[in-house]
Amino acid sequence: MSTDLKALRGALLARAEGDTDAEALLARIGPAYRRRRGRRIVGAATAAVAVAALVVMLVPRLLFGGYALPAPPSVPIPSPAAATIGADPRMVHFDVGEFPYRVMSTEWAVEDGVERLSMWGSTDDNPQGEGRKFFADLTLAAETWSATPNPTALPEAPRQPRSEPATVGGQPALVVTGGDSTSVTWSPIAGIRAELSVRGPVPTAKSVAFAGTFSLDRGHQCTPLLQPDVLPPGGHLAGCSIRSNGLGQYIIRSDNGTITVAIPTGVFDLGISPGAYPGAPPTLANGWPYQELDASANTQHWTAYIRVPDPWVEIWAQGTYGLPDVLLVGGGLRRS
Repeated sequence: MSTDLKALRGALLARAEGDTDAEALLARIGPAYRRRRGRRIVGAATAAVAVAALVVMLVPRLLFGGYALPAPPSVPIPSPAAATIGADPRMVHFDVGEFPYRVMSTEWAVEDGVERLSMWGSTDDNPQGEGRKFFADLTLAAETWSATPNPTALPEAPRQPRSEPATVGGQPALVVTGGDSTSVTWSPIAGIRAELSVRGPVPTAKSVAFAGTFSLDRGHQCTPLLQPDVLPPGGHLAGCSIRSNGLGQYIIRSDNGTITVAIPTGVFDLGISPGAYPGAPPTLANGWPYQELDASANTQHWTAYIRVPDPWVEIWAQGTYGLPDVLLVGGGLRRS
């Protein structure tokens, strides 16, 4: 063994056999230990903050998860009252929260004193809606209102409904289930009945929970792109609807019949059919060119039918209303 190695070995043995100064040793290793421990604590705290932030982002989706419904901008309603429900065809006096599944399309409407939200979507989290479909209607009307049976509807399959009590918004409710449908009925304020009907693979508990998001503190205005300022003799504005795809519609009604004003978005690209008129097409009182269409090509007994290509609007009549009445309404349209 070389002289240098012998000297090193002797020094090590001497130090190992001698007394150890614990305080000096701790004084030397303490700062380093605290630095390492501090780094571990900071790292753990950072990880905890990151996890907490992730939980904050995920909890609303995991626990309360849902999807916002397409809707016109909401407006506050300071004092909801039974007398206001259905009284203004341009105003839906309620709002709702998120639905547990993706909603593809909605229609907010008021017609003949009944306010309604209709929607459809998919229980599969698919943006194209290619999954199991659901359909839902939420109506708000006077307690004496009852739906008019649809004579053209297909008969429903026999089912054995089951009824059970529930609570919606602090009010007693009745839940009726049968087949793949759920109905939740309650009275949010005296004299008014709310009813949620859901068809499709939506669990009953989720339908009841969605009913619980109902609010009379907010509403939605029905504001399609155009407004009718002139009505036919005896006519009154009986309804208005607006869909998430931009389509708006007005219903004008009287003892003489009904005039419907359908307002899609944009412009009818094909315009007026070439050769439909020998000269320039006729115009309405507001200066918009229009084309008269075949009113007999439908099963609803239309008596008159016109289209304005720009802005795109289609108007048709039923009952004893005819082309002069349709032209009168069309000529009184203006942009909102």
